[in-house]
Amino acid sequence: MYSATHYTGKPKILLPSDWRILLTGMTSIHGWPIYQTLQQHLPQPRLHAVCPPKTTLSFTEGVSALTITDETSLEHLRDNFKPTHIVHCAGVCDLNVCEARPAWAHDLNVNGAKIVRRVFGDRPILYLSTDLVFSGNNPPEGGYREDHPPCPVSVAGETFRLAEEEIGKCRRHCILRVSLPLGDSMVGHKGAIDWMETRFKKGLPVTLFHDEYRSCVHCAAIGDMVPLLLVKNATGLFHFGGDKRWSLYEIGQYVLGKGNYRPDLLKGMLRHEEIDGPPRIGDVSLNSKRLKRFLQ
Repeated sequence: MYSATHYTGKPKILLPSDWRILLTGMTSIHGWPIYQTLQQHLPQPRLHAVCPPKTTLSFTEGVSALTITDETSLEHLRDNFKPTHIVHCAGVCDLNVCEARPAWAHDLNVNGAKIVRRVFGDRPILYLSTDLVFSGNNPPEGGYREDHPPCPVSVAGETFRLAEEEIGKCRRHCILRVSLPLGDSMVGHKGAIDWMETRFKKGLPVTLFHDEYRSCVHCAAIGDMVPLLLVKNATGLFHFGGDKRWSLYEIGQYVLGKGNYRPDLLKGMLRHEEIDGPPRIGDVSLNSKRLKRFLQ
């Protein structure tokens, strides 16, 4: 259905024995596969993760529940865990929630990034951003490249743009803009696939757009990509999307067929037909050629 892997097979990764990695946003749709992959390459004492304070799931040692804007707690982690590398995945990208609570979204995404920079800015930081920094209204042929200026239309997109600016002030930073992640989430209700399946299982309809396009990337591919970029000491800005664009409606068709749900549960519409919804993107497909060249 959705292809995103820009290398053949599982990459051979050997993380240095003195590395200690701190991952924020462990429960996010992209943070969870990254955490799972890092667990395969690092013993528990050298991997620490941060999740939201309201997370109800129980974890083993090596996980802290705190708000990403809690600077004091982050300083405590810095001084006690002593991470050598930071993978920053914490933030909020729900369009409806961000439009309804812009100050809160700004606090988590922008101020969170600013505090991460302030606390950990003297060591390598890899930040997971999003294709929502583009509007998709006048998409370039071949997809958005890293040299295309951001032009967000939503609160979520704008806060990620500003967060990128904060992380970009770090001397050793890498920003990976990821297209729509598709896969199962840790908590079972995050991400496009989980949301659709949750509604289909309950017999509830889902309305998706014919004219909103993303170059979808599989969660497992994100999990594999991050340690690879860390080992290669990647710096700067990279786009990571699949090789083909998919409309939201086409993704819905895939989920519908895969689960053998009732066909009438899936509805389609155009963006301009929506009433009182959040600002919608058009075609924000990402051009990932720079990342491919770097990996080669």
